[in-house]
Amino acid sequence: MSQTYERLKQMERRINEDGFTTPTGIGSEIPHYVFDYPAEDELIVRTYLEGVFKRTSIQIKEMNLFRFLLSFYEDDIDDLIEVSEEEGYRELQKAFQTMIDDQNMIVNAFVDQSGDAELLFITGVGNAHPLLRSSQLLKKLSDHAFRKPIILFYPGHFTGLELRLFGILHNEDQYQLSRI
Repeated sequence: MSQTYERLKQMERRINEDGFTTPTGIGSEIPHYVFDYPAEDELIVRTYLEGVFKRTSIQIKEMNLFRFLLSFYEDDIDDLIEVSEEEGYRELQKAFQTMIDDQNMIVNAFVDQSGDAELLFITGVGNAHPLLRSSQLLKKLSDHAFRKPIILFYPGHFTGLELRLFGILHNEDQYQLSRI
């Protein structure tokens, strides 16, 4: 079995432990975790997570960053494609950046879409990059005191201090995460 698969099994056991979704103690901080894995194991992770949703009694919500980003433009997808084709990738990035810079819009939409979930799985990090970086979103959520535990599924490497998307890109902002 792959190391990623074994770590996924450990993660599943941990999230099902009593108290995982309701931390107690001094400060009772809501934990944000990262599950980093080699990008080539993406299908292993996706397949395993589908099973987790079926096996657990915890209310888990998957928030795919790419789909989340596109949800702001549901009625304008054709316009985005046109901008990309006619004006190029940089103009497409500018179109998204205006919305991303509006902290309240991003956080409010995330909170609304998370609903009654006890635990959030953030996926689609590689697909959304560089239009929306996972660390950008996590910082915005932290600034607004978002109170649900999050596990960020990250196709890359977490050094304990920084995230390296696909194991090579070093431009992710630092954010306080724990490896799960």
